[in-house]
Amino acid sequence: MKDLVINEELKNLLPPLSAEEFAGLEESILKDGCLSPLVEWNGILVDGHHRYEICTKHQVPFAVKSVVLDSLDDAKLWIWKHQENRRNLTPYHRAEIALKLKEAIAAKAKERQVRKPADSVPANLPEQKETREELAELAGMSPRSLAKAEFIAEHADEDTKEKLRHGVKGTSIDKEYKRLKEEEKTESDVSNTSVEPVAEQDAPPAHPNKDVKFVPRTTLKLIPQDSPRVLLVNLFELFREGFVEDMVVMAVEMLLEERGKETVKSLLAELNKKYGRK
Repeated sequence: MKDLVINEELKNLLPPLSAEEFAGLEESILKDGCLSPLVEWNGILVDGHHRYEICTKHQVPFAVKSVVLDSLDDAKLWIWKHQENRRNLTPYHRAEIALKLKEAIAAKAKERQVRKPADSVPANLPEQKETREELAELAGMSPRSLAKAEFIAEHADEDTKEKLRHGVKGTSIDKEYKRLKEEEKTESDVSNTSVEPVAEQDAPPAHPNKDVKFVPRTTLKLIPQDSPRVLLVNLFELFREGFVEDMVVMAVEMLLEERGKETVKSLLAELNKKYGRK
């Protein structure tokens, strides 16, 4: 058997097989052998990383086919173009992988523009536009959708990305993009809100209860009532250090007063389960 070099960039370009898929492939190779040849370029494995792992582990013979490529970037493009149809990838996952090729595509676009005579380069097709269009074609979507996916990749939390990668019902590139842009707008609006200083004589006591009346002089515009996170972000940014901690103590006191110990116990148990020791 031939020893091949593993390049981590090439190996991790596409998502790995699930444990179930890997076990199925392993069973098939042990039963029927490695039916498809692995692909190498200058001794570097380009296609067949899972098959190579299984074959070397179990000493199963395999064939190797060589391809002629100019660079590592060409190898990445070869992998994507020859394997994209083998996996049932969601639109976001396709976009995410295509975006890994952004630098490679941009370099080739720049090279093509340099090679062209000056009078043959369309004025309305700069290399950036050419790169966007080629990446979108690789991802199988419009340039606009790819731009939305790139925004999600840069701004969304990992949980949101995982849902999009697995095509969880109720999620989509367009829906998550709109949500993130709305949150961005809300936080921007709130951060630009003017805050009037509270005069010392008008300041509320440290732990006001419902019988204490005072007139707040701080204006927090456009904070949605169904987004505690946005409110807390502003409390952290706009109020003195320790204010949020005081507010938490007050909130617990009010919950004890109005909803009883069981409610507080339930909340503490939930917090401990989520953030405490396992």
